[in-house]
Amino acid sequence: MIYLECSFQITSFVTCINQIYKTMPKVKQFNKEKVLEVASGIFKQNGYNGTSIDEILKATGLSRSSLYDSFKDKHSLYLQSLDFYKLQETKAYDQVDEQNLNGLQKIELLFKEVVNHLINHPEDNGCLMVNAAAEMSKRCDKTAQVVCNNKDNVQDLFGTWLADAQTKKAITLSKPAKSYGPFLFNALCGLKVLSQSGATKTELNNVVKVTMDALV
Repeated sequence: MIYLECSFQITSFVTCINQIYKTMPKVKQFNKEKVLEVASGIFKQNGYNGTSIDEILKATGLSRSSLYDSFKDKHSLYLQSLDFYKLQETKAYDQVDEQNLNGLQKIELLFKEVVNHLINHPEDNGCLMVNAAAEMSKRCDKTAQVVCNNKDNVQDLFGTWLADAQTKKAITLSKPAKSYGPFLFNALCGLKVLSQSGATKTELNNVVKVTMDALV
């Protein structure tokens, strides 16, 4: 009798545990950062309107339910991909900033690294931020905000680098350092757009040279 009672209690306990387990939220079996990396690449290549949910599912390996559960919808995934892409660019700028160079040299190094990337990755469709500005910033306030924040951050960085170069006597500026930020940002974006038209490395490097010459 005692044995049967114990068996019943154990069985009931196991059943209860199983029921609790079934109602627990499932652990996501994927790397969110990797998904955003892949998604940002697709959006860069095809644009927002040219990217389908099926393409994202195929490239990331996610199920439809996992995608919607974790990222809500395509538009939300797009915005998170923009933030991810912006963060990666910021890390690249930080790596340049850490170099033992004056600000003018840092600007030239950044531009040349961009040119090398564009030439070595001809399959790349320019820049997700530039593409987002052209395709979505007028249609989506949140996209416009990300694009605008990115612009402001890069322009401020260029201004800081130029101020550093002037302090170190590497350059003499006729205007406040920060006023050159928009000019340099425009030149940087222009490189990424120009590369999509089939510009050669020589042509892109010439843009860099003229840009740098305009500073001095």
